[in-house]
Formats: sequence, structure tokens, C-alpha cells
Amino acid sequence: MIKRIAEVQRQLRKLEIPAILVTNLSDVKYLSGFTGTTAYMIVDLEGAFFYTDGRYEVQSKEEVYDHINTEIVKDYNKIYSEDCAKYKKILLQPSCSINISSKIAAGGVEIYLDENDIMQKLRMIKDDKEIKLIKEQYKLAGKAFLKALKSFQYNNSEKSWAAALEYHMKMLGANGESFETIVASGVRGAMPHGVASDKIVMENEPVIIDFGSRNTYTSDYTRMVYSGSDSEILNVIDIVRVAVEKSIEGISEGIICSNVDKIARDYITEKGYGEYFNHSLGHGVGIDVHELPVLRAKSDTVIEDGMVFTIEPGIYLPGKFGVRLEQTVYINNNKAEIISDTLDKYVYNLTEIV
Repeated sequence: MIKRIAEVQRQLRKLEIPAILVTNLSDVKYLSGFTGTTAYMIVDLEGAFFYTDGRYEVQSKEEVYDHINTEIVKDYNKIYSEDCAKYKKILLQPSCSINISSKIAAGGVEIYLDENDIMQKLRMIKDDKEIKLIKEQYKLAGKAFLKALKSFQYNNSEKSWAAALEYHMKMLGANGESFETIVASGVRGAMPHGVASDKIVMENEPVIIDFGSRNTYTSDYTRMVYSGSDSEILNVIDIVRVAVEKSIEGISEGIICSNVDKIARDYITEKGYGEYFNHSLGHGVGIDVHELPVLRAKSDTVIEDGMVFTIEPGIYLPGKFGVRLEQTVYINNNKAEIISDTLDKYVYNLTEIV
């Protein structure tokens, strides 16, 4: 979109650097609309230039915005040795490889590293079209989970649960998963990133299910499945639920990310489980499932309208079980609007599924 290119150009003027080489594919997608798997861009003070190879010639004609100059290359080295060499100085992204940067430097170009990652900060504020696409993914993934619940069976593997969920996401139109699906039952729930394994899910075990769908944009849900009545498990679930709700209620105009993290962390600590909440409270969601802002103890980012991010505290008790619950919010008129409400429960009981 023209506004996105113009904002990159504005940042270049502030830095007094004539161009940036965009190597991060998600950033290329954001600026150009291209959804293929190999492409680069150069944005300078006058325009934007898109590069891909012959495999994507038809696709690029269909997808890349008209105001961007498109070139089909036979050799990507041409970008570094010729096109970047036109500039005396160039800005490179943090993810740019040493191989690429060294080729550009060999052409006598002065290289600057984009330490502030202007593209990530630009993508942090979503426009109306992006919000619509993100909400669509949350609806899709939520509906898939409700369908998959009927397939979840105790005495089957975690992988079988994940496969059922991923099947329904794709049947509803997803291109794939936002990330590797987490199904962590019983003692495996104490691992915050316990991707689905061969472990058999037993009745009365709490199960963390963390999943999301992906098309151009992504979604991210965490829900629990639990059919038991263990008082400790139910108490921990309730503590995490309240931490989620307090965090969302605490979001207000001008608050910084670390203060939202503190709301949840202080409450969980007050309840005696502070040492078992061992990750940040949340993260941005967009083209990538992990974007800015990050809600953690040392983040001074001010929460603004247009941000979309998760609130997902957890308590993980080694050798016993874990609990994580998650909502995703969109900041609209300085208030947090929940967009993960297709799933209106935090915990689902399989014995109640019809």
C-alpha cells in the first residue's frame, strides 16, 4: 500500500539513509501484497522495487501492488551487486544474512543495521483491512476447535488431537497452522511449549491446547480441556483465568506493556505461584504469530490504538501439570476489544460435548 511505502520513506529521511533492502519475507508481504516464498524489496526515497524469480512471475503480476516496480531476476546476486550498489549508503534489516551484507559491502556501499527494526514497528499498528483479516482467522480457528472437540478421545495420543484440530482448520479454509500445535497433557503441561507428542491423553488430566490458523494473517488461541474435579487443578485454572481478566481490565490509555505484564504477574505471585509463571504475558499477532509489541517486564512500549496482542499467563508445576489461558485483544479507542471470543469458554469438558 502507498501509505506503508511512504512511512518507510519517512523513516529513511529521518535516518538520512537513501534506501533499505527488505529481506524479511513477512515485511515484503506487508509492503507488496506478495504471498510467495522468495522475494526481496528495495525502498528508496523515490519509490519501491520488488524482486522475485521466474517461478513467481504470474503470481507477482496478480498480487504485487501496482505502484511497486516489479522485476523478475534470474540471479538474486544482481540485487546486491547492481541495484544496491547504486546507493552510497543502505539500511539492512536485523535478519539480513551475513552473506548478503558482505556482497553489498563488496560493492563499496556503506551499510547501516536497522537496530530499531522500523518495519516491525510499522507493522505493530494494524489498519482496518488487517484487523478484518485477523478477526477472520480467529473465527476460523475457533470454529475448527469446536468441531475438533468431538474428535478428541481419551486414550488417544496428543498427536491425534493435534491432527484433528489441524484437519478442521484446513477444511475451513486455512492454508496451514500459525505454529506447531501444542497439545500438552498431564505432566507435559508443565512445559510451556510442549508440542503434541506420542503421549496418551488420559481422562482427568488437564490438557493445554495452543493453536492457530494461518492464511495471509494468523491467529493464536490457548484453551484447556479438563473433565476432572481435582481441587488444586481447578484452583490454578481459576487463578490464571482471573490473571487474564485483570490484565485486560487494566489496559487503559497510555499504559506501557510492562505494566500490563505486572498486573498478571503480581496477581499470580500474590496467590503463591509467581515462580511458576516463567514467560512474558503476551505478544503481537499479525502476518507473523509473534510480532511487536511484547508484553514483558522490561518493555516500555506504550499501548496504542490498532495494536493486536495476546494476554496469556500460565502456571507450570514441574512433575504435575500446567495451565495457560489466552485471549487476544484489539486496541480500539483506547480499550481492549477481545477478538478471540469465538471460543467463549476457557476450559472445555469432553464429557459435556454432544
